[in-house]
Amino acid sequence: MQNPTHIGVIMDGNRRWAKAHAFELTRGYDIGSEKFGHMCEWCLQDNVPFLTVYAFSTENWKRSPRELRHLFTLMEKYFLEEKENCAQKGIKIKIIGDRSRFDARALSVIEGIEHATAHCTKLVVQIALSYGGRDEIVRAIKKTIGQNINVNDITEEFFQNQLDTVGTPDVDLVIRTGGAENRRMSNFLPWQTVYAEWFFSDLLWPEFTQEELRTAMEYFRKIKRKLGN
Repeated sequence: MQNPTHIGVIMDGNRRWAKAHAFELTRGYDIGSEKFGHMCEWCLQDNVPFLTVYAFSTENWKRSPRELRHLFTLMEKYFLEEKENCAQKGIKIKIIGDRSRFDARALSVIEGIEHATAHCTKLVVQIALSYGGRDEIVRAIKKTIGQNINVNDITEEFFQNQLDTVGTPDVDLVIRTGGAENRRMSNFLPWQTVYAEWFFSDLLWPEFTQEELRTAMEYFRKIKRKLGN
């Protein structure tokens, strides 16, 4: 059985990990960011060509100004520092989500890493920022309406091409960290995960390991996927 072609990860548990270790909440985000870098390396090692991570949801905008400042400072620092490294390793970075809420500086940093890695093909990494599955579908509908297309020409394939993930195959395996209390989709890629297998890890995201990733992949390989057939 083959490895999954496309892995999605809901990186949950950064704040709970920080609280459990009596750290500032921001420390959880710092370690979570480092773990994301490791995850990219592990996917390269196991020849997984597509990875999508849920980093910041549309609902996360409700968090405190202090947390938001730290998150976006961390994002900018990571993208600026890792831009050349990703390009050298063949990692293409693509940001999905509603960009209208980002300021000019954040947009410039995002576009910078996307441009620098646009040619890469070893691993395509989609980072969901300011992302919500329902919001993505609404934006896709608005984009469709704006094209004045005949309603009979709107097919699943056409609509899929209006989504943020255009050009990327559907997700095969979703890994959600954070334990048994968080077994839900949380508005993550509802269109793209309709036939995905789900693996719920008891580890919080900062605790996630390559061994746990391979356990999830082994779980996936044992499933006889019918995909509706």
